[in-house]
Order: sequence, then C-alpha cells, then structure tokens
Amino acid sequence: MKKIYLILSIFAVVFTACETDFDPNSTWEEVVVVYGLLDAGAGQELQQIRIGKAFLGDINIPAEEIAQYADSINFDSNDLDVKVIRVKNNGSNDTMLLSPKITIRDGDIFNDTIILYEFYNDNFLNSGSRYDLIIENKLSGNIVTGSTEIISNFSFDLNDDYKFNFYNPGMPDSSKYLVKRLDWNSFMNGKIYQVDIRFEYLENGELKSLIWSQPLVVPNNSQMNALLEGDKFFTFLRNSISEDETKDRVFVDIDLIMTVGTTDLETYINVNKPITGIVQERPYFSNINNGIGIFSSRLTHIRNDVSLHSETKYYLVNELDRNFQ
Repeated sequence: MKKIYLILSIFAVVFTACETDFDPNSTWEEVVVVYGLLDAGAGQELQQIRIGKAFLGDINIPAEEIAQYADSINFDSNDLDVKVIRVKNNGSNDTMLLSPKITIRDGDIFNDTIILYEFYNDNFLNSGSRYDLIIENKLSGNIVTGSTEIISNFSFDLNDDYKFNFYNPGMPDSSKYLVKRLDWNSFMNGKIYQVDIRFEYLENGELKSLIWSQPLVVPNNSQMNALLEGDKFFTFLRNSISEDETKDRVFVDIDLIMTVGTTDLETYINVNKPITGIVQERPYFSNINNGIGIFSSRLTHIRNDVSLHSETKYYLVNELDRNFQ
C-alpha cells in the first residue's frame, strides 16, 4: 500500500489562525514553508527569512530517507524571486530584494543544509509602514505572500546609573532576598514581552556570560513590569556555575535584553507549546497566503552595562561560594 508523507523543514510545526486553507490530502502539490521575523532593533541589521518546501504525494520511499536529501526541503534558489515591499502611509513603496545564503546546521532527521534569504536593514524597517513578503517561483508561477507591521521605539524605565540590588544583609533571614520590579511601557503592535538577564563575568581572565530568562509577559494595560526575585537569581547562578577553587571569578556587568513580539508571534508560540491535555490534536496556524508558516516581526532591545549594588556584590563574593573575588 502506498503512503502519503508530508516532508517539512525542521521549523515547520503545524500552525493555525488565519484564513489560509491547506488540504493535507492533495497530491504532489507544491507547499512553500516560511519562517521570518523582521527585527528593527539596534544591532539587528541582518534580516533573514527561512523559505523551504514540502511535497505531498503517494510514494513508497520512507519519509526519513527523503528528508535526508537537500532538495526535499529546499527550493533551488535560482528558481525563486524573494522580495519585501515597504508600503508607507502615503501609499508609496520601496522594494528590497533578498539574497539566498546556504546555511549548515544540525538537521537531525532532516538534511543539514537550509537556505536563508537575507537583506540588511539600512533604515528600511520603520514604524508606520506595512511590510509585504512576496515569493515567486519562476518555474511554476506559484506566488506566496505575507504581511506584517513593525515594532519600534522600546525603552526600559531605568535611570542611567541604575544598579540591581537582590540582597540586604541587614534584614531578617526571611527578607534578605529582595524582589526588583523592572518597568516598561507597552508599544503599538507589541503583544508579548520576553525579558532576559545576561550576567557577564570573568573566569581566570576569560569573559563568560549566562542568560537568566524570565516568564513571558502579556500586557493587560499600558504599564508593564516583570518581577526579578533575588533568591531565584542567586539559585540560577549557583546552578549555572560550578564549584571550582582553581577558577577566579569577577563580576563584569548585566545586560537587559527585551524581545517584543506581535500578536501573530504570540499565537504561533501558544499553538506550539507542548500538549498537556487529554485532547492531543494540535490546532493549525499560518499567516502565509498560498503557503504555510509565519511572517511577522519582533523587536530586540538591549540595555548594556547595568551594574549590581555593592550589597549584591558582597553576596557574590562571600555567600555564593563560587570563588568570586
């Protein structure tokens, strides 16, 4: 008996939400798979969009074997025209042509080769404009599209000389670990917020860094915040840094990293969370027309060189037991 296989790229989990129809029983229909998040944040000049393919058909070859061939998950880049069009409020538009780049990664059951389509953001990504993705297959004539707005202008509500303090040795034991509130304002098109704390230190003179990720925040009003708990901060450091008396460690600084996502990105994340209920059927999400996947935006904002209060540094040196000097 023949079997029907769906060969997807590694990121192409099943998606859901828009009015894009996808028939899982069609035969040998070309299926374009898109994953692209435009990022207008400082230092995020390189923009990359993953474009792959899937095919449906009656075949006798095992899916695992087909997935090992690069042309099973990638189009020939010479066959595709890929562009992003900026549509301004006044109706005028600019076009950015994307260049293909072959990228090697650990593909697990899929071929290690993927093709990214990229461009550099030189004042091309601005708020107040819509961005349309257009992918045209010059051989088949198939055209795939997507559209997104841009997130911009984020900042933390912190003074220039702000220092985090997670410890007060003068308090009773139950109150020594402090909770710090990190505030910011929600922005147009921003629906979901991810705060990461990058802790940087020297280990025998070599720069090291750790990422302490906070739970996702979804706004319920214009003022947003995340609570950073001192006891969890020190537990994170204790679990991430090994006890080793041969290594001298010195705190350097903290970077605050905020990633803001759109409503479509929030839906994509929620749909692809692990299934824990009795119903195991995963819903389907895509905001790609004539294909499947996601084309949306995020904003990465980094506040560098935030320091720690002297009392928190005291805890690192005298209480953490990780050989900080």
